[in-house]
Amino acid sequence: MKIVGICGSPKREGSTTLFALKRALSKVEELGIETLTINLADYQFYGCKDCGFCRGRIDCSIKDDFKEKIIPLLNDPDIKGFIFASPVYFGGVSSQMKAFFDRSVMFRRNGFKWEELVCGALTVGRSRHGGQELAAMDIIKNGLIHGMTVVSDASPTSHFGAMLWSGYETGIENDVHGLSTADNLGKRVASATKKLFA
Repeated sequence: MKIVGICGSPKREGSTTLFALKRALSKVEELGIETLTINLADYQFYGCKDCGFCRGRIDCSIKDDFKEKIIPLLNDPDIKGFIFASPVYFGGVSSQMKAFFDRSVMFRRNGFKWEELVCGALTVGRSRHGGQELAAMDIIKNGLIHGMTVVSDASPTSHFGAMLWSGYETGIENDVHGLSTADNLGKRVASATKKLFA
């Protein structure tokens, strides 16, 4: 059983989104579930061109890191859930996260491979109310299109997932409320995964 964290930040270093995602995944690990982090900034890949190549196969015609490196990581039957984490760009997810979801269509086209898998959303905005909920809805919408079981960050903060603020004067490490939503999301994704797949 494995939970995969997908970080949609374009930053390879100093990413507050990656920091928050790792915080959430640490709570998954505390509940005894293996995790894997895929930091999209470490890969070079493009958006989907809807050529139809992936109909009937878990493969892609675009020869880039998504085809060569990311698909093999995702095509793992041990994966039972995801936490998708994105910074907020213009009120939505980053272009990296958008491209990731578009390219993930092969898992839908070939028998809904992600159906019933657990999906959690984590977003980080530069402003306190800078579109975190809108970006979370982008993630939730994609989870629903895959047929995934979407969960919130659960009580006592339960809303659309983990929402953090990177503009906190002393750093995201001190966004106590935001970090509590990341903690709760990790626990919720882990508990839901155990209930569904144990």
